[in-house]
Amino acid sequence: MSMSIQATIRRILQPGIAASLAALVCAGPAMAVEAAATASNAGPSDNTLTEIVVTAQFRAQKLQDTPVAITAVNAEMMEERGQTSLRDVGQQAPNVQLVETGGAFGPGMTASIRGIGQADFDPAFSPGVGIYIDDVYYTSLTGSNFALLDLDRVEILRGPQGTLSGANSEGGSIKLYSVKPQGNDSGYVDAKYGERNLIDIQAMADISLISNTLFARISGVSHQQDGYVTRVDYGCAFPTSGIPASQGLGQGCVAGHEGGEDYHGVRLALRWLAGENFEANLAADVTINNSQVAATTLLYVNPTATGSLFGAANSGYPAGNKAGVAYDSRFIPANPYVSYASFCANGLAKNTYCFAPMNDTKTDGVNLTLDWKLAGDLSLKSITAYRQFNAQWTNDDDVSPIGSSLGYSQVENHTFTQEFRLSGNVGSLIDYTVGAYALDQVTTYPTQQVLDYVIPGLNFEFLGDDPIAEKDYAGFANATWHITDKLDFNGGLRYTSQQKDYTYNRYNPTTIGGGGSIFFPPGFSGTTGKYSGSKVDYRANLDYHWTESLMTYVSVSTGFKGGGTNPRPFVATQIVPFGMETLTAYELGAKSEWFDHSLRANVSVFFDKYNQIQETLLVCPQFNPPNAQNTPCAAPINGGNADIYGAELEVAYHLGGLSLDGSYSHQQFQFKSVDANTGILIGNSVPGFQASKWSVGAQYEQKLPNAATLTPRLDYIYSAGYYTTAANDPQGYLPGYHMLNGRLVYKPDGAKWEVAFAGTNLLDKLWYTQKFDLAQPTSEGQVYGIPAMPRTLWIEAKEKF
Repeated sequence: MSMSIQATIRRILQPGIAASLAALVCAGPAMAVEAAATASNAGPSDNTLTEIVVTAQFRAQKLQDTPVAITAVNAEMMEERGQTSLRDVGQQAPNVQLVETGGAFGPGMTASIRGIGQADFDPAFSPGVGIYIDDVYYTSLTGSNFALLDLDRVEILRGPQGTLSGANSEGGSIKLYSVKPQGNDSGYVDAKYGERNLIDIQAMADISLISNTLFARISGVSHQQDGYVTRVDYGCAFPTSGIPASQGLGQGCVAGHEGGEDYHGVRLALRWLAGENFEANLAADVTINNSQVAATTLLYVNPTATGSLFGAANSGYPAGNKAGVAYDSRFIPANPYVSYASFCANGLAKNTYCFAPMNDTKTDGVNLTLDWKLAGDLSLKSITAYRQFNAQWTNDDDVSPIGSSLGYSQVENHTFTQEFRLSGNVGSLIDYTVGAYALDQVTTYPTQQVLDYVIPGLNFEFLGDDPIAEKDYAGFANATWHITDKLDFNGGLRYTSQQKDYTYNRYNPTTIGGGGSIFFPPGFSGTTGKYSGSKVDYRANLDYHWTESLMTYVSVSTGFKGGGTNPRPFVATQIVPFGMETLTAYELGAKSEWFDHSLRANVSVFFDKYNQIQETLLVCPQFNPPNAQNTPCAAPINGGNADIYGAELEVAYHLGGLSLDGSYSHQQFQFKSVDANTGILIGNSVPGFQASKWSVGAQYEQKLPNAATLTPRLDYIYSAGYYTTAANDPQGYLPGYHMLNGRLVYKPDGAKWEVAFAGTNLLDKLWYTQKFDLAQPTSEGQVYGIPAMPRTLWIEAKEKF
């Protein structure tokens, strides 16, 4: 590591963290030896932290022995915290953002780690954080906010995982591992009831089909809850506005609700122990999500923007009667949980489009994992998977009765993956894994968009049906060389080849000329944009075990996110490619446990070279025709190179009935160079880059006179704000938030049942999980956001058998 990099890392360490790291490295050995000596003379104690085993390096290792920055939580920890979705787990992991998308981006999740990820759902883009379920890669952001159903653990690996996880794990990886069938005839039923008619039921049964040979485990979830944003008919609520009320409304001018949830899923797993040397695990799952449309509310209107002026000019009722109701701040409701969205738009062809609010997703898949013990410690693993999903949603981006923007989207995906891993060792000197990976996926993107403001005076109402085909191939090798009993070298290489074809299809809807393939502007329907690229990633890591309880490591690793071609060209000249972005990360870390393994403290500092950063421009005259320089834009480009540096701390403590845990992270972003044509400034940060985040959790298990236990728990989370656009428009800044969650559990002595009272956002704070900034002069003219759920309370009962 160069002196300049070392100096940069030192600069970002705040005094408290620097002192902690110094104490770990300098004072650690003596204290750890003392703790180890104490432990050797002590019997079993309830003061010891739970030991978590992870498989980040292709083999089972204790979390504290793995030289990677990992947040790992097991099923018990997730239950204690009341975490029910993948997003919930991310809230308490340092430098990790897992946020539901919604709006124009549909049902999914934005995932970023250390400021690197991807927000746009479009299949032209690759995720910057790899998400895996039982080592099967999930290729899309759409539908990725998984319910935590029957999981053994979740591992969140921070930093590029190019050699361990492969392509598109540039920021890190999130790995979910399900409980394998045990054949122990066990099970449980867990039921919740709460505010806004929350009904959540989860159940599991694990049975033996053939004694000691074939086991089955079935688990399921059914979840329903009413929405928390009320959609109000504006004309009904304001009868003198000039906008007529819709027909068939109920009392109070309520047209519907947004943000409600309605999903059901089931998973069946079979485990076959054919002999001492062979095991097969087959799993199939399906989830059907028919939730309400995402909760969106209008936050700001630029009345002079192209879209605002078009909306005003076409706001007459019926269509074609240009009443000229202005699109302005009158449609921003005083109540932040109210929306005036009509899901209708008036087209230039004197027709009105109305879409039913919807937010539906069906996902299913099957995966087969085979494990052979070939000889001695030599083993072969095969992971074969097929997954598919079909998501449909609508969005009213003007979030008002002024119909300037309306969309229907559907994303259908079919993915086949195959991975082989051959693992073994060379005596006690080297542990290794070599393997190969292949991915073949096809995604189609049918859509209907009403965006007549794009080119004033001309119809920009079209049907799209874009197929996107991708094939990836990779070969990899990872090894650990045990140089001494205390010193290890961990190294890895992976070669990845990617190919992606994006075909543009644009058609007139039947309301324009009877429909067909003639669509203005012409020039790209039927055109295919192609991307191909390859990359070699590497990892070099040294870890030193000072004692049984203290390990430090230093590493350099790389990762990348694949390129593609602009999926949203408004004119043919905007069909432009963008290249892969790359990351080289330098990291120093320490993992330690103290006081007879009752206190755990893990710290890491990092410095990243982030190059060819992919960003989306909302203004791009360089890609527009000479006579249409003000045409809107949504073109992805490689905007520049930057440095990222930061620090992370995770702590946990357990003493008797008391458990404490916490995390802290801080990072800085600095562009070193930018493309002068982008309008991005050196002082900008990338969208979604979050400078700081911290959390604190505490619980205490109190013994009652009847030998039952009563366990209260509180979790407090702070998450800093960030910009949502590449140009760092102040209107697009998403403020941070504070949140308090809580849970109170009663368990009778010796019983198999328990009851709990729990809640999220206990202080009932208002904040927004997403913000969509479309207020630029040549764009739609508004900013809308997705408010987080208000305070939500529920009771829960669980019975084990």
